[in-house]
Amino acid sequence: MEQKEIYDLIARFEGSSLTVMEIKQDAFKIHLEKGGRETQPIQAAAPQIQIPQAQAAENGYEKVRAPLVGVYYAAAAPDEPPYVSLGDRVAKGQVLCLVEAMKMMNELKSPVDGIVRSIKGVSGELVEYDQILFEVEPC
Repeated sequence: MEQKEIYDLIARFEGSSLTVMEIKQDAFKIHLEKGGRETQPIQAAAPQIQIPQAQAAENGYEKVRAPLVGVYYAAAAPDEPPYVSLGDRVAKGQVLCLVEAMKMMNELKSPVDGIVRSIKGVSGELVEYDQILFEVEPC
């Protein structure tokens, strides 16, 4: 996207009644918001992925959710064992799986020390944003 097009989009957004606008085109992404929030500079480097915070389930397990739409991989390569299996003890920050989006592999890590109680992702299949992929019992 050309700089002139970006300025045109911003001008149209400012003149509209919209409060939020997000445009994604290949590796380019722009997010505009009105309402007094601080703006973040646009970075041309690799896109930053914000991983949703794990949430505690009713049973006390931490839900680990997909940070974006992409393809779920349980292992680093098809001929390698999965990062984790049901019942495995994991450490906070340990890689649980990969989610591939736009030819980039994103590691999904455990938010807590615990035991993997549920694996809901299927290797090679598409996952949706915020889809629960794991439940980890803190310990």
